[in-house]
Amino acid sequence: MSEQIIVRIRPDGTIQAETKGIKGPKCLASLDLLEQLLDAEVESSAFTDEYTQTEAASKNEIDDELSQR
Repeated sequence: MSEQIIVRIRPDGTIQAETKGIKGPKCLASLDLLEQLLDAEVESSAFTDEYTQTEAASKNEIDDELSQR
């Protein structure tokens, strides 16, 4: 799965962001970037299950990346 940040802007102007495919504390850097880009401030956050997973790549992911080079 590729790394994604899903951003939703609600009718009341609040912004919700969710990471997909970003494992471990790397997702926290995404929050900092979003705050800067959107001139916003995080009011609350929660860790997904992916936060506790490692970034170990499967053999298929490695093979796919090598074949793209």
